[in-house]
Amino acid sequence: MDLVPYLSAVILVATIATIFLAIGSYAAFKLRDKRKPKAQQGPAPVFFRRYRPEEEQDSEGTQKEGGP
Repeated sequence: MDLVPYLSAVILVATIATIFLAIGSYAAFKLRDKRKPKAQQGPAPVFFRRYRPEEEQDSEGTQKEGGP
């Protein structure tokens, strides 16, 4: 009883299935990306503020006082 043909068939099927799953997930990503709403002009976020590195550090690289 030789196992090599069975194991090579398992590897081949797994590789083909992986390629099909990759193509399917990429297609789903592209379809989802097309449905994404474009930039909305809504109110600013209430609980979060955008991190901007130039505001957090001065020219010497130290943090400003009063930061978290």
